[in-house]
Amino acid sequence: MVDLSVGAPAESSADVAVRVRKARDRQAERLRPYGFDTNAEAPGRLLRGALRLAQTTTRPLEKAMVAQTLTARGFDRVLRIAWTIADLAEVDRPGDDEIGQALLLRAAETAA
Repeated sequence: MVDLSVGAPAESSADVAVRVRKARDRQAERLRPYGFDTNAEAPGRLLRGALRLAQTTTRPLEKAMVAQTLTARGFDRVLRIAWTIADLAEVDRPGDDEIGQALLLRAAETAA
């Protein structure tokens, strides 16, 4: 996880560029068999199918849908964001932390 707190040392633009390039390479490698290059392109049916996460990991998303604070489209968007967060962190699959971060980002987006 990236520390965005005040006083945290900033990453250089060059370091960020390398991290983003690696994340995009991870995405392309994972998604190439399905005909996609980036998480943004991945359709919901793929995210909820071949790339399905454990139910324990997606439970907060399911609860948000039941509470009607998240739509099916929002569910898929949160999954795409979580996969991107995982790629940036160089972890194989999103876990609870990545889902939580993605939900927070989604909530901030919809509140704006």
